[in-house]
Amino acid sequence: MIPRSRGGVTNWENVVCSCVPCNLKKGGRTPDEARMRLLRHPIRPRWTPFFRGPPRTGAFYQQWLPFLSLTDMAYWNTELQENDG
Repeated sequence: MIPRSRGGVTNWENVVCSCVPCNLKKGGRTPDEARMRLLRHPIRPRWTPFFRGPPRTGAFYQQWLPFLSLTDMAYWNTELQENDG
């Protein structure tokens, strides 16, 4: 994906999840430049897992706490840009 430092946008087609070591390895390069391959090409999801069933309690999010800090939560709550086309 095209890094934001090189003009990439924060939209569904340019954002992928990665572990910290892979993200650091890729850095400000494209996956090809970093000699990394995507497992799947990023696409906009057709549904959201939050609305798949009956409302859940706060315990649903408690499972995520070991993986998130307040800094992480602020980072991952970023709005993605809509495509103009």
